[in-house]
Amino acid sequence: MMRRIWLALVVLSFHPAISTAAQAELTRVHNGFLKAADYTDMNPDSRRAYAMGLLDGIYIAPYFGAPDNNKALVRIATCVEGMKASQVAAIIEKYVRDHPEQSKQDLKDVGYNAMLEACPIRPTTIP
Repeated sequence: MMRRIWLALVVLSFHPAISTAAQAELTRVHNGFLKAADYTDMNPDSRRAYAMGLLDGIYIAPYFGAPDNNKALVRIATCVEGMKASQVAAIIEKYVRDHPEQSKQDLKDVGYNAMLEACPIRPTTIP
């Protein structure tokens, strides 16, 4: 199980951050190694490691052509700044438990959705 988690973490480092439906249609995102249901079976250390790998994968997406000013990327990066890995892991865990209908979906996708839900778009004020 631990070998599978580490392999998933390596693959997550290549997870693209996509901002528009048009980009999503043109971008192929490969299947992940883990399903959302696997997350609840992980021990706390593995959940933290997975959460760090997911965020590292999102952060590295611009290296692979994702725009570095992508609204979702900026939104997530700003939201989690200063958070501990255990806090990010708790966000993903809560989302997985609150959405059992997604248990058979790829954990990378469900984790990304968890972060989007936890990091809502904040209105900006123009002086």
